Amino acid sequence: MATTNERLRDRSVSHAIGLERLKAGVVRRIIALLNRVDADLSERLRRNLEEASSISRTRLERILSNVRAINREGYTTIGRALTEELEAIAGYEPEFQVRMLADEIPVNVSFERPSRAQLQAIVQSRPFQGRYLSEWTDTLRDSQFARIQSHMRIGMVEGDTIDQLVRRVRGTRARQYRDGVLEIGRRDAQAVVRTAVTHVSSEARDTLYGENLDLIKGVQWVATLDSRTTLICASRDGQVFPVDDGPRPPAHVGCRSTTAPVMRSWREMGLDLDDAPPGTRASLDGQLPATTTFEEWLRTQSDEFQDDYLGATRAALFRDGTSIDSMVDRSGRAYTLDELSRREGL
Repeated sequence: MATTNERLRDRSVSHAIGLERLKAGVVRRIIALLNRVDADLSERLRRNLEEASSISRTRLERILSNVRAINREGYTTIGRALTEELEAIAGYEPEFQVRMLADEIPVNVSFERPSRAQLQAIVQSRPFQGRYLSEWTDTLRDSQFARIQSHMRIGMVEGDTIDQLVRRVRGTRARQYRDGVLEIGRRDAQAVVRTAVTHVSSEARDTLYGENLDLIKGVQWVATLDSRTTLICASRDGQVFPVDDGPRPPAHVGCRSTTAPVMRSWREMGLDLDDAPPGTRASLDGQLPATTTFEEWLRTQSDEFQDDYLGATRAALFRDGTSIDSMVDRSGRAYTLDELSRREGL
């Protein structure tokens, strides 16, 4: 019979898969917004260039000044949209954790929840990878403009036509606009969004755990162990850290690791083992869950779950013995927060 901490770890892994799908949905919505910003910027750039009788250095710098303003306005909109997405995730995560803990603890307990102010502070006032969310947005904005400015100046020196100057920035339709400098900004934004979701969900979990130290004694690092996992995450997999100390995901940009709570034993909660309800005495023993790889865990899940995660074709290969390492390019359908909530029974 699995212990409470083993069941909590398994459910945390399942939840982490759902969060990866949620990240994909957030990324798509933010990138769709960024695509509209980029299209508007490119159109206005073309219009400004066509209105200029000649492209002198002075005229180019004036055009770039307009581009800077458009770029700033666009990233302000993106920053607001991302903040709203992350605040919703920060509110969802403690509710999921409470439901999970209540389901797995064999007695009725009450949980202290983080305040709304605490959850908002996670999004706006706690840095990840050394920067606050607003600073990451500013960095994306400034880096994007610096690339545009550099390529426009190079194009002017090389005598580019208006079409060539615009193509330098936006790219070509034939290549779905992935060959312009704006594509670099989209890739950077995807990485930041994914990392921000990991940061917010991890911090929200930790805040809940910190409010319930009488029940939770530690936090276990749970890595996604496949060929894309970094050495730092693989080395921390299974390690348990104090609730108020130690490293937490994201360990790096694009980190997919998560954490699982480690419950106290009956005696650590101040209860005599003999007073524990019959049939539950062995389940809440405070022992750490056994460390298994992600692939080993996935093989214990239902066919339906494997199909949902890998897709029906890959899941069939997986059940026939194909290693998950050979499926590193797998991609699943994105979840909205509502879909994740329904999937997890909230």
